[in-house]
Amino acid sequence: MNSQKRNIILSVAFLIISVMACNYFGNPAPAVIPTPTPDLTRTAIINLLQENQPTSTPVLPTIMADTNQSAEIQSGEASPTPEAPEPTVTPYPTDTPLPTETPVPTITLTPTVSYAGPGMRAGTSIAAAYLDNPPNINGDLSDWDLGIYPAAIAVYGVDKISDEADLTANVMVGWDEDYMYIGARVKDEFYQQNATGKNIFKGDSVEILLDTNVGGDYYYDTLSDDDYQLGVSPGFTSKGSNPEAYLWFPAIVEGSRSQVQIGILGTANGYHIELAIPWSVFGVTPYTGQHFGFAFSVSDNDLGGQTVQQSMISNVRTRMLTHPMTWGDLTLTD
Repeated sequence: MNSQKRNIILSVAFLIISVMACNYFGNPAPAVIPTPTPDLTRTAIINLLQENQPTSTPVLPTIMADTNQSAEIQSGEASPTPEAPEPTVTPYPTDTPLPTETPVPTITLTPTVSYAGPGMRAGTSIAAAYLDNPPNINGDLSDWDLGIYPAAIAVYGVDKISDEADLTANVMVGWDEDYMYIGARVKDEFYQQNATGKNIFKGDSVEILLDTNVGGDYYYDTLSDDDYQLGVSPGFTSKGSNPEAYLWFPAIVEGSRSQVQIGILGTANGYHIELAIPWSVFGVTPYTGQHFGFAFSVSDNDLGGQTVQQSMISNVRTRMLTHPMTWGDLTLTD
């Protein structure tokens, strides 16, 4: 290794001497010194020498650790190696959700049921004549010159009626622009009325059913707001003593009807009754040719001291209170 190193040094020295000799015996250098040019030859020689210089690895002295000092170092708090920071994530903008549309409910149309029909009830019919001269409402029927219609068909408690003297009646009906007029002769050999107000049907009394919209609900077989039930008591405990009228239907306007004019005349075998009922009680504006569902009925109580409806007769055989289709007809004539 030393021989090789010596040969290299001699070769380099020889090369240097040769170059210097050429510069000495050659042409002289120009007087003007140009911008210095790097001496490439010299640089090459220096690089060659550095590349061939042996590399020595320094040997560090072994340091004997002091046991006490090591313990002190280990007991100290070591600085943690800082972790490389994680890249900051730039959040993407969150889309603002569009408002949810409330669905429009589907409306299912219920077919309208029509109860319309003929404007006149079939079966029993009464003609109400127009009265130019209204009767005096005093129970005296001598000033009535109208058609007389029987009202003697048992529609309730038929087994409680013994004969015509027990319970029978006939009726007349008239009208003008202000009132419906009713006159009736009632045969009832034993008068019994111990109730007032809404309970007057539990004693001797009369009743008017009136359907004011026959054509509109001809096939509607239950009571509606255009169906009226009006009762009249001939008197409390005796004929002509505090007579009164009471409206049961429509239920929304139920109550006493003091505007109904009542005339009672007692007879040996019963009583005569006259009524002037304002059309306003029925919510009606009358006109000639108008038809109504109609029934006139009489209730009877023959049990002394008791309040009970024993029987009822009517001018309409099919009469049922809560079924207007079973009522008869009333026609307003000239």
